[in-house]
Amino acid sequence: MKRELVVRRGAHICIALAPVYYLLPEQLPVIGVGRWVLLVVFIVGIAAFEAHRLRKGITFLGLRPHEKGQIASFVWAAAGITVVLWLVPHDIATAALIGMAFVDPLAGELRHADRSSGITFGLSFVVYFSIAASALALMEYRTLLGSVVMGGVGSIVAVASESYKTRHVDDDFLMAVAPAGVMWAASVAF
Repeated sequence: MKRELVVRRGAHICIALAPVYYLLPEQLPVIGVGRWVLLVVFIVGIAAFEAHRLRKGITFLGLRPHEKGQIASFVWAAAGITVVLWLVPHDIATAALIGMAFVDPLAGELRHADRSSGITFGLSFVVYFSIAASALALMEYRTLLGSVVMGGVGSIVAVASESYKTRHVDDDFLMAVAPAGVMWAASVAF
């Protein structure tokens, strides 16, 4: 595997650590601000770095060639992480972000290995479902049936989001926000 690809896949998997945000107290004691301020600093820092990178034409290890002159996928991922952590209930956000962290690179590797779209979709669905349903069930805020249904709905949307390609929004954003939003909507029933 190319070094650039290893860096990209490794960075993606690190997204699974984003829910650690919920372990922080809502009011940060040392600096006396709400933890939401960390999200603002995070996304503003990423956006400022990206603006500088685009202005200077900087590339670095892990950046795809076509991202040289456009908003890079890590910025889209950061925006999705920020939206999900800030707005979505923490059990659903945890399920969506951990699922996205592992399934997006998995689907990319399956496509890279020239697997059929059916295998890519099926295996991605099973892995996302396993992660999402387990995370929701382990949080014990939902019934087991609710966790399974929400995990199933989230899986369908996540895998569809990963395979949807457009110039206007990256799948890293969609894979975080779309399944989280759908699972949140479905949570009303559970």
